[in-house]
Amino acid sequence: MILEHRMLYCFKIFLVNECCYKGVVHVKIKEVFELFNIKAPSSLEHVLEDEITGITDDSRNVTPGQIFTAVEGYETDGHDYIEEACRKGAALIVGHKNPGDISVPFLFVNHPRKALGMLAAAYYQYPAGNKTMIGVTGTNGKTTVTHLLHHLVEAGGLSCGRLGTVENYLNGKTIQGFQTTPGVVDLHKWLYESRDEVIVMEVSSHGLEQYRLEGVTFDITIFTNLQQDHLDYHRSMEEYFQAKSKLFFMMKEGGQAIVNTDDSWGERLSCLLSDQGEPVTSTGSKKSSDIQIQEVDDQGIRFNEDGQLFYYSTPIAGVYNSYNTLQACTAAEHLGVSKQRMVHALKSFPGIPGRFEQYSLANGAHVIIDYAHTADSIRHLLQAAGRKYEGKITHVFGFRGNRDESKRPAMLHASSEWSDRYILTLDDLNTVPYEEMTASLQKLHEQEGWIGGTVIPDRVSALKTALETSEEGDVVVITGKGHERYQQAYHLPFSSDRETVQSLCNAVKAGVHPSS
Repeated sequence: MILEHRMLYCFKIFLVNECCYKGVVHVKIKEVFELFNIKAPSSLEHVLEDEITGITDDSRNVTPGQIFTAVEGYETDGHDYIEEACRKGAALIVGHKNPGDISVPFLFVNHPRKALGMLAAAYYQYPAGNKTMIGVTGTNGKTTVTHLLHHLVEAGGLSCGRLGTVENYLNGKTIQGFQTTPGVVDLHKWLYESRDEVIVMEVSSHGLEQYRLEGVTFDITIFTNLQQDHLDYHRSMEEYFQAKSKLFFMMKEGGQAIVNTDDSWGERLSCLLSDQGEPVTSTGSKKSSDIQIQEVDDQGIRFNEDGQLFYYSTPIAGVYNSYNTLQACTAAEHLGVSKQRMVHALKSFPGIPGRFEQYSLANGAHVIIDYAHTADSIRHLLQAAGRKYEGKITHVFGFRGNRDESKRPAMLHASSEWSDRYILTLDDLNTVPYEEMTASLQKLHEQEGWIGGTVIPDRVSALKTALETSEEGDVVVITGKGHERYQQAYHLPFSSDRETVQSLCNAVKAGVHPSS
């Protein structure tokens, strides 16, 4: 089943002979037909030499001379906007539904999302082929691994770009994004414009399923772990695994996979890759692992590689972050960064917004802000907080509207087991009404929670309560949003958990300062 995915990246490159790398892109309509092995009808001879000015799947962004690809989405269908694209001057329409009588040439394809990626890759001259590409996937740890790897690669003397959840960073500048894996047109455009030698990027299962990486091949791929998440989209863990696995069959010739085999899904993936002759480096505690973990704790990880013992200190607390550190270092070493250099570089790692982000209150209590949003990540985070601080743990978290509801009981059970009290509150509502989400929080608390918990729907009020009732040595752990801004307004005009913590601490006369 997975072998089919490799074939998606073997299509013939038709356009590069007409292009100059980093120069002006010249693509003609006739070459678009050639890309799909389709003979252009004679009725289009008068436009076949016309040059394409760009590619988009958003009719609002169409400008004269562009290709508009009609993609069928979950709420809207691009085919409904073909007439608008034509009025705005589109030179060619690509889709899979009969558009009716239109004045613009129409190219029929079976999979418009895939076609959009093929077009973008060709238009921007297959930019991934000119860079060292590293893709990181898994339920938890993608952001930490990419940020660590970016830091290590640059410490090794290579220029490095980074694409992911917190921000996109190319050519030394930040580009704001809205998805873990960007849209395929933006992705190829950014890679084309990037002067970075290495690109490390988070790869989501949604991005893989929606062909947002079509036309991209990787030098190194990394698997962190697989836990229950996104089953509202994938329907089962097996489908979720199959989606994640696609990344590892998108490697360039001589590419290298790095897989955490202490995760059961990772062990399965490693065996699958090995059976099919794909190069894989396994990291895990079993003797069969290529890099065998000897000892791991919140401060670092000791491992055996080729009969020698080595140790990396993790710059972010937590056993799970020690695993993340090992995978990032393993990838960096494949790029020629020495272990000695990485040991020193890890000491200067600046941290990641919203990932085990710590604050100390003047009353002697502490705060941790983290993006943890699965049962497993919550459990690991609360365990790490409990080992770091001696006082009581208050956990403040919620659930996103229109997202996998099946994981909510497990998240609450993890919180109940590893915190002294929890406060259920709102996360992003998305399109779910306030009253409906509030009722679901209360119902879950009554059915799955315990006496040490409570429900405070307003997120700012929940954080205020947690901070006001904290005592010396206690820790307030806030999860779910991490670095993200609030989607809806609360009773005080704060925009994020970080801003709320910093502002409320002054209001409750606790005082606050960032701590390491």
